[in-house]
Amino acid sequence: MKNKIKQLVKKEQSSDNSQLAKITNNTLESERKEILNNGRKFKYPVQYSKKKLVINTIIIATIVITLGLIALWHQLYVAQNTNDLVYRITTVLPLPVANVDGQNALYSDYLADYRANMALSENKKETLELIKDKNKRSEVYKRQAMDNTVRNAYAIKLARENGISVSTQEIDEVIKKQRIVSGVEISESAFNKIIKDNYGFSSSEWRRIFAELPLLQQKVSEKIDSNALNLKNEVASFLASNNNNDFSKIVDKFGDKVEVGASGNIKISNFDGGLTKTALTLKNGEVSKVFVAKRNSKDAYGYYFVKLVSKNDKELSYEYIKVKFTEFDNRITQFEKSGKISKYIKI
Repeated sequence: MKNKIKQLVKKEQSSDNSQLAKITNNTLESERKEILNNGRKFKYPVQYSKKKLVINTIIIATIVITLGLIALWHQLYVAQNTNDLVYRITTVLPLPVANVDGQNALYSDYLADYRANMALSENKKETLELIKDKNKRSEVYKRQAMDNTVRNAYAIKLARENGISVSTQEIDEVIKKQRIVSGVEISESAFNKIIKDNYGFSSSEWRRIFAELPLLQQKVSEKIDSNALNLKNEVASFLASNNNNDFSKIVDKFGDKVEVGASGNIKISNFDGGLTKTALTLKNGEVSKVFVAKRNSKDAYGYYFVKLVSKNDKELSYEYIKVKFTEFDNRITQFEKSGKISKYIKI
């Protein structure tokens, strides 16, 4: 009996030992890994904190940027805010205000044009009397700015396609003439201070809007206008063959295809794109060779012939023939009719 009990006890012990060995072999490794992993959390708490911080920062930054972009979109395309902060943002972010024939028109160019004219109108008595309502005046200048910006965008596209550019020297020449006030050339620093104080523009911004872009548009207008080129040659041939400086006969010959006009008595320092400067080189009754005047107004783009009528030390008078560039305007009109101009704000 004792032997049987001993056998049972041994068997039970053997079973317990086997079970213990089984538990130890199966679970020891997993328990060890769990303990080590728990230990790492305490050993490297900074790593876990940094990772969580980065994730939270990314989430917060994404939300802030998204909300900021939505607010900016509303200010530009719904509220149409034109203040200085909004303008400064558009000079950094190349956002479009319109698109012409696949070329974006920059919002910054639109705001620069609009803000300049609004600032100028505040100091221009005749403008204030003509449009006394500031809201109406604002609408007029917004439409004008949109038109100019669309035209400039198309000019940029044509310039890129035709390898046309404006040199720094050409821009400098325009700015130098703009610095002449009442016959006196003011210094560059004084001029820059005037445009900063009165318009809020830097020198580079002014040069782009009021020198570079008008010159570029003029150059591409000349490049693409074969009709104006042919008409200019016809006028030159007529003047040469008849040896006649009577511009009234040009009207009889060409009618409204050309424009004939007179300056009246003006100062010899007058800045008109080179017409006065050219007239100064002539003798009374003499007609100049044809040239392209560097004028900012789109209506003034074209070929010119100038005849000096009279001059003295302070004043002169001249007549002119203008063969206007029309192809550029015709294309813009066609784009509007065919839906190739998209405007992203409603004026």
